[in-house]
Amino acid sequence: MSKTVADSRPWVEKYRPRKIAEVSQQTEAKRLLSRIIETGNMPHLLFFGPPGSGKTSAALALVKELFGREDSKSRLLELNASDERGIRVVREKIKKYTRTNTPKGKINPETGREMPPWKIVMLDEADMMTPDAQAALRRIMEAFARNTRFIIICNYVHKIIDPLFSRCSPHRFEPVSPDAQMERLHMICKAENLTVEDRALERLMNLTCGDLRRAVNLLQSAAGIHRTITEDAILEVAVHPPTYVVQSVLTACATSPEAVNEVTEEVANQGWDVALLLQEASAARSLCVQNQGEAVAHTAGATTNSSDS
Repeated sequence: MSKTVADSRPWVEKYRPRKIAEVSQQTEAKRLLSRIIETGNMPHLLFFGPPGSGKTSAALALVKELFGREDSKSRLLELNASDERGIRVVREKIKKYTRTNTPKGKINPETGREMPPWKIVMLDEADMMTPDAQAALRRIMEAFARNTRFIIICNYVHKIIDPLFSRCSPHRFEPVSPDAQMERLHMICKAENLTVEDRALERLMNLTCGDLRRAVNLLQSAAGIHRTITEDAILEVAVHPPTYVVQSVLTACATSPEAVNEVTEEVANQGWDVALLLQEASAARSLCVQNQGEAVAHTAGATTNSSDS
């Protein structure tokens, strides 16, 4: 792939972890996947957790480390169940793929290890499959376990039927912590030579609530519009009201009910979601109260220390 083509990729793909160790957080899952690399023994896996927590990235990193970059293309069938929810995808695509054998004794040139004699079906957003499709998938998993391993990925594990759940080793992915998210975003900003205000990244993390994929997408969108990434630039691409609009609501709230009605009508006419705007204003007010409380506590502590001395 040429440098030009590589640079044109979406950042979520461009900066997707290539190795298990590069996956943000998820210590237990990474320990399991590293063990699979070492032993070549792998059960069917079920990864569940919120969007953007690294489930798909961890699965793809596993495949690449098991088979190498080139062979991973032929050893992986990647499907998204949200695109094809019915039983047809299970019976046609997966069944056809699992019926073909894989060569034994092949060496991964990148690690020097012998590749496992099986291939992998990765089914993303499996919680979107119908119960009938999941039941058919369970039967195929049993029939072709000799030469195929399955990685089932979903957001909502309660939507996975019990017979399918019981045939997998389940692993929960947690939302990416603020520290891990900030580290990843700083790495991307540095690689892309972006000028970013710290407040902008803090706002980005608050908006995405541990969804690292969404955070990276919003960062790329803002970088495509603005030379310097500010808090308002992030709010703009996230379709959230900018700070000056939120401030106008806070000012109205401190004035009179009539002023609140007037300003909310005005911002609604500008196309902003009033409910979202009030939510932002409430959050801003809470932050102000918190900061004032910390300032008062700091002043009181300083006064007490001065009196003691």
